[in-house]
Amino acid sequence: MPLCIQDIIDIAPLRTRLLNGPAGLSRPVRWAHVCELADPTEWLGEGDLLMTTGIGIPLAAADQRLYLERLAQAKVAGLMIGENMQAPEDIDALRQAAEQMDFPLLMTHYSVPFSAVTRAILEAGKQEEFERRNAISQLYESARMGLRGIGVGALLARLAKDVRASLYLFDARSLEPWQPGLEPLPEAWRQALLARRRELRGAMPAVVRCTRADLDAEAMVMALPSQPSCEILACGGELLDYGLLHHLAGILGIELERLQVEQERQLRLGSELLDDLFQQRLAERAARERLAQLQCPVEQAVVALACPAGELPGDWQARLRRHGLEFLVRNLGQELILLLAEPETATRLQAELGCPLGLSSALGHPARAAEALREARLALAHASAQRPLVAYGSAQAEQPWLPGSLDEAARVHRSVLGLLADYDQQQSAQLEQTLRVFLEQNRSWQKAAQCLNVHKQTLVYRVRRIEEITGRSLDSTEDVAVLWIALRAGEIAGVRA
Repeated sequence: MPLCIQDIIDIAPLRTRLLNGPAGLSRPVRWAHVCELADPTEWLGEGDLLMTTGIGIPLAAADQRLYLERLAQAKVAGLMIGENMQAPEDIDALRQAAEQMDFPLLMTHYSVPFSAVTRAILEAGKQEEFERRNAISQLYESARMGLRGIGVGALLARLAKDVRASLYLFDARSLEPWQPGLEPLPEAWRQALLARRRELRGAMPAVVRCTRADLDAEAMVMALPSQPSCEILACGGELLDYGLLHHLAGILGIELERLQVEQERQLRLGSELLDDLFQQRLAERAARERLAQLQCPVEQAVVALACPAGELPGDWQARLRRHGLEFLVRNLGQELILLLAEPETATRLQAELGCPLGLSSALGHPARAAEALREARLALAHASAQRPLVAYGSAQAEQPWLPGSLDEAARVHRSVLGLLADYDQQQSAQLEQTLRVFLEQNRSWQKAAQCLNVHKQTLVYRVRRIEEITGRSLDSTEDVAVLWIALRAGEIAGVRA
């Protein structure tokens, strides 16, 4: 690590002493340079130690104070004066200004060349560079361990140890840990980051620096290249710089990308497995083994069903999995079908989807998958905006006019639309589908004809045929209500037009 002012005083061969109070002794010294100009800040900046024989130090007290103020404002590490050289005899004003500003003012013995000070700082810099290169080597050893699947939490802990700093991985939108088990962002750093974002007003640089006034500490924040919504905050490390932060972000980005690819593979396998279960293509043993591999034990898993009104956020599945939800998912038309490993996670799932959700009873056996899907449909039919999450066991609590069981749903559909379903099957017609679309479009002839892609007269003929077969009139409110409930019952029972 670099030398600080105290280190320079402690190096006996440099024969340097402090002329003012003990404040500022911990300031790091990155470089030391001789400058005899009246305004050295044109050539020196933060972390630089100004060495002078005293030629540039003004004689007047007011000018000495101004000279030191400029050095302090430029964040120069300190001022080192060669003893018995060309500095003014009276530097009391310089010393007083240094006291007021907590600025280190040093005096070096006449016999010590300034090059010795520079050499000591250079040697310390070489050691720092060696430690930084060693840290980079350790980082990539940790990256290799990450590829073995040690997990994001263990990898982050190893990386923090490699760079000797505190690391926090968090969601850029919520500032919450990126996944369960990771250390949360400390509240002080959270507030500092929010304040810095307000200052930047949306113009976010690649690396954001934010400071904590209570600790006089600084942190660097960077988004991961492969996951822009994931950011890393690094603080407290003496080796940390832009270069090391880029290495850290790259390694963590590769790990998260690897996990994302694995999750996408799992989702694809899960979708295929759900299709096999609902179509009953698998033997019991094979189904149990595949469910166990995908971390969905058949005994407690439940089928969840939703019909999202709009497009879901592209990363909703990844967000849920980051928070520990295990599920399989498949889209079937407008229906979103999920198999949840734990029924308790349904509340979070419903909140994430933002639409009503129906839950089946526990699966228990792979052969029950199709029945569980029908149970979820019945539960969803009883869901509402006031009661967005409904389980099959309590399905009748909100909408008692709908069937309360799968058997009842099948009976309702058969008693009202059985003849129509038989006609469709025998004649390869689509009258039940025509009825569904006509009612969904609120009996609008024009809209229903457009949806069915038929002429209006064709639709009129079909509707009249439906009325003849069912014995019910679509001009009657009572008959329309009965037909609509029968259609809903058919959906619940798994009857597809």
